[in-house]
Amino acid sequence: KMRFFGDTSVLSEALQEKIRQTNEISDRIDGCQVNICLNYGGRDEITNAAKRICELSRDGFLDSEKITPELFDSMLYTANIPPVDLLVRTGGEQRLSNFLLWQSAYAELYFCDILWPDFNKVSLLKAIKEFSGRNRRFGGLK
Repeated sequence: KMRFFGDTSVLSEALQEKIRQTNEISDRIDGCQVNICLNYGGRDEITNAAKRICELSRDGFLDSEKITPELFDSMLYTANIPPVDLLVRTGGEQRLSNFLLWQSAYAELYFCDILWPDFNKVSLLKAIKEFSGRNRRFGGLK
């Protein structure tokens, strides 16, 4: 199962059609999902969602009282995708770099010096082991 996220409007019409077809086929498949971000930026994603909500409100399809985090989430490129549990950042950088900003609100962050091409099964298992020992509070207190 594959999902493409991002502003694909800048891609050729033929490629946009292939992406639509792949997403439609994936709707009928259960199991592991691979998410591919093309021309993706978290701030852009949030801005586009806000614009869509404003347009719906302006056109009389949405009352501002109905705007909730769940509605906002449904307007994102990643609608219907679960929130991020663990975000692994490779290459020694300790920043999100405009990636999945909304979806990572309660994610556990794991930073490592390994470059992405060298990140392997052992690296992943190390990240998962550290993640499994964390006390996730989702914004609450201990």
